[in-house]
Amino acid sequence: SASSATRAQMCAACSRDDGKSVGQNVDDSAISAKVKTAFAQDPGVRAVDVKVDTHLGKVQLSGWADSPAEKARAEELAKAVPGVKSVENKIELKTDVKKR
Repeated sequence: SASSATRAQMCAACSRDDGKSVGQNVDDSAISAKVKTAFAQDPGVRAVDVKVDTHLGKVQLSGWADSPAEKARAEELAKAVPGVKSVENKIELKTDVKKR
């Protein structure tokens, strides 16, 4: 499919145009990749526990954080990525789950 091809060859796909949606798919995939890279490079965020979804420049974060500071840091990093229009932070705190 076009979306798996754009993920596999993000930059290679930038130069070809398979239709109007391909450019946006590339942009969204690139934004998600940049957000994940920012998480991986930041000691304050456990990147493996956070899922990043991007649609039309809107980033949705979900998954788990160990502290409110980690949750806030993930949102801060995502907002700093070029191309991100908004961030919806649905990350849940692991401590909240333990208390239930």
